Amino acid sequence: MKDLIKKIVQISAIKASPIEGDKQLFLRGVCEERLFMHWFNTFPNSIDLGDNIEVDEAVEHIISHYGNEIKDVFLNNYKGETISILYIRLYEDTVISISDGHYNSNVDICYRITPYEKIEKLVTEISRFEKMKKRIPRMSLIHRSRNGLSTVKLKINTPQLKIEDNYNDDFSLIHEIILHRLKQEDDKGLVLLHGKPGTGKTSYLRYLITQLEKDVIFLPPNMASIITDPGLIELLIENQNSIFVIEDAENILIDREAGGSSAVSALLNLTDGLLSDCLNIQIICTFNTDLSKLDRALLRKGRLIARYEFKELTVRKAQALSDKLGFNKKIEKPTTLTDIYNQNEESCDSRTTIQRQIGFKAS
Repeated sequence: MKDLIKKIVQISAIKASPIEGDKQLFLRGVCEERLFMHWFNTFPNSIDLGDNIEVDEAVEHIISHYGNEIKDVFLNNYKGETISILYIRLYEDTVISISDGHYNSNVDICYRITPYEKIEKLVTEISRFEKMKKRIPRMSLIHRSRNGLSTVKLKINTPQLKIEDNYNDDFSLIHEIILHRLKQEDDKGLVLLHGKPGTGKTSYLRYLITQLEKDVIFLPPNMASIITDPGLIELLIENQNSIFVIEDAENILIDREAGGSSAVSALLNLTDGLLSDCLNIQIICTFNTDLSKLDRALLRKGRLIARYEFKELTVRKAQALSDKLGFNKKIEKPTTLTDIYNQNEESCDSRTTIQRQIGFKAS
């Protein structure tokens, strides 16, 4: 911002005004409110435009569009810190504070008698230079605290995964259906993903979460029993219009007549009952059990968004992926993703390997 500061001082054709009068005002440093009080002897109205502004572009805009209105400038550099604050005085009594720091850049506007139409125009124009925030994929892990059920945010590393390389040809359409529905606001429904260990369920789940803007709540397998806990409803009320992920959900999904519990009933209410109309929660369940053991009510049309059985990659797909990964080995039978990615290991636990790739980190 240094070159722009020089330019704006030249345009104003006015040297930064000396601090005169009540110096007690600046004993604790300079800020836009104190500078405003020094210049105009009154308290200002203030507007905070946030800490995510492209300050160089904002200053350039002020120079090109408001050069004739600039009455004064004041620069405050902090020694030992990578931050500069530029104060620009416009109009009757408008002070724009623009901070340029290493971590963020902030813009504030102070005024008192300047017509609000002018202030509103300034705010609209400067707001156009807001930086695009890069979303960090996160999910909320449910855990039990002293106060009951709670969540902790976890960061998810975005995987370098291509659907067409890592899954059989029939999965691409299913993926598009799942992604489209889960991106819908105020929606509900159930996604069932099942198959043998090592076929890529967890890797796909991790990839899917990074493609979504919604909040994702994750229920670990060791806490499956809380599906009937009243505290879970309270937690979901606080996280409406989110996605609820239940991993290894066999014990929840099993047929009620075959020894299942009220967990199935609770899940049914969340996916297509009166409660679901209020919460707008979409649920993803992964499991390894045979689909025939599931409660049939879960598969009803209108409740089910999609279901898919992950299988070993066909010989053709497995060979293509193996070659792409640089393995010099002929694939002669359908093979799981875990076995393809770990061909150099003598033996591996499919579940451990594929889950290790998920890479959750506490934030």
